[in-house]
Amino acid sequence: MKYVLNFRNNHGTDQELLDDMKKVSDKIGTKKLTSKIYNEHGAYSYESIKRRFNSWNKALIKAGLEVTVSYDTSEKDLFENLEKVWIALGKQPGKRDLKKPLSNYSETSYITKFGSWKNALVKFVEFINSSSNLDQEELIEQETDITKVKNKVEHKHKTKRTPSERLKVQVLMRDGNICRLCGITVTGENIHFDHIKPWSKGGETTLENLQILCALHNLAKGDLEYES
Repeated sequence: MKYVLNFRNNHGTDQELLDDMKKVSDKIGTKKLTSKIYNEHGAYSYESIKRRFNSWNKALIKAGLEVTVSYDTSEKDLFENLEKVWIALGKQPGKRDLKKPLSNYSETSYITKFGSWKNALVKFVEFINSSSNLDQEELIEQETDITKVKNKVEHKHKTKRTPSERLKVQVLMRDGNICRLCGITVTGENIHFDHIKPWSKGGETTLENLQILCALHNLAKGDLEYES
């Protein structure tokens, strides 16, 4: 009797790969699907999924499974996740905030990567403040961006209108999640990053020209130029 080689199917669609990951997770009864467990029970290979989605953890996120830190989890991935959580809360996150759906990574991921939650926060703040206030992420790709308003005045901008996630966190670190006009605490979609000198009047997207407003006062302020 000849031995028949068993080759894994590595050519499924993205959805087929994700569905198989969820199938294995349900079969084993765990949301913490490791590469070892998947290779033992999955129809595809861990390496194929990792290549398809650029990392195993990104595949886990897309499949709705729990993310665990591993050698291919970069500091950048963890920092970008912390940016998202910080902005959603409007304040410094605590370990208990690192849960789905708010966070893709648990506190264990940060402690494993940085040694402690405190060290993770220290490294994160260094990351946030590693660039100048006029962050490269804010710079427009073109040399100028012209804003035309009703009175025909044209303004040439050096920055993009919408602040990057990093700059949003810088503003929140400086001001907290308090509306600068009425003083209420704002979170989630009620946090608005307002240009003190309006964009339409030439105001740039810089730390000095941004402030936190609630939705009501951001709408009421419009193109007026004032700060608390």
